Amino acid sequence: MEFEGRIQRVLPVRSGTSQRGEWKALPFVFEYFENGEQRWSDKVLLETFDTNIMAQIGRYLKKGQDGKAVVENGECVLLAELKCKCGFSHSVRSFDRNDGTRATVNEIRLYKFEVLAGATEQPQQQPQAPQPFAPQPQVPFPTDGAPDDLPF
Repeated sequence: MEFEGRIQRVLPVRSGTSQRGEWKALPFVFEYFENGEQRWSDKVLLETFDTNIMAQIGRYLKKGQDGKAVVENGECVLLAELKCKCGFSHSVRSFDRNDGTRATVNEIRLYKFEVLAGATEQPQQQPQAPQPFAPQPQVPFPTDGAPDDLPF
């Protein structure tokens, strides 16, 4: 299935070591409408192991002094809306847990990620600092010489 939508949230990178070596995954919440008649959006938690996709998403994240994504309240800070097209498949996977019991989980796999050209502005790496407040020059209240009828 492929849908146009937007990345609603980006979660911190997960990493670990497997028999094949070190790995990193970037989880994110993709929001979309399956059809034009839906009132509420669908959302799905996807993740990618592809470093090229991570870099594309990373351009839209606020970076700290260390060059890494800033995480607030458990998620990365998005600088701009990231409209994209995601293709993902879903299946069910069963496996044996360490305690010997069997588990069955949903498995959702991202197979396509495309930033929609022209659909969103390229974000700046850091948001512009707010300009200091500059007081406006005082302009005298215009009067035409006639008394007003205000009680004060």
